[in-house]
Amino acid sequence: MRAFIAIDLPPQIKDAISKTQDKFKNALPKISWVKPVNLHLTLKFLGEISPKQLDLINQIIDKICSKANNFKIRLEAMDLLPDIARARIIWIGTEKIEAQLQQIVEELETKLSQLGIPKEKRHFCAHITIGRIKTHIAPSILEETLGKLKNGLLREKLKFAAEKITLFQSTLGPAGPDYAVLKEANFKIT
Repeated sequence: MRAFIAIDLPPQIKDAISKTQDKFKNALPKISWVKPVNLHLTLKFLGEISPKQLDLINQIIDKICSKANNFKIRLEAMDLLPDIARARIIWIGTEKIEAQLQQIVEELETKLSQLGIPKEKRHFCAHITIGRIKTHIAPSILEETLGKLKNGLLREKLKFAAEKITLFQSTLGPAGPDYAVLKEANFKIT
């Protein structure tokens, strides 16, 4: 099965992002906006995993969460990946990664690599994908519209408590991916 580990977003954050997406659907019709139900902050994409790996991944998540305190995440940045000229992803995320979040990601990477899941080569960027660009959009149009989108989302001062890690199964379909929760583990409450 295809899976990933993430921090799911509270309903009020998903709702705020969705309302902002709605304002830009007509201005940027070449973007496939992520459905509110699918919005999340990915910690580690696992790819295809076996049932045996699933059991071990569940144990790793439990162990990490039993030691980690909950923490706040402030969504204060927005950008395009990989860059404005070759933009494929619109994301919102953090400017500075919370130390607790960085520690969790590093521990996941280390422990999962022992199961044969390769470590991520790229630097971790705490972000939520909100849109996927399917065909080229002129950088000037993207820059102008992204500025308005950024102002709209960041004006909301979106902040939430990360209280748990969720392991999702991802099933790709013609209408986009469907996610099913395989496991949730709560952080310690501080």
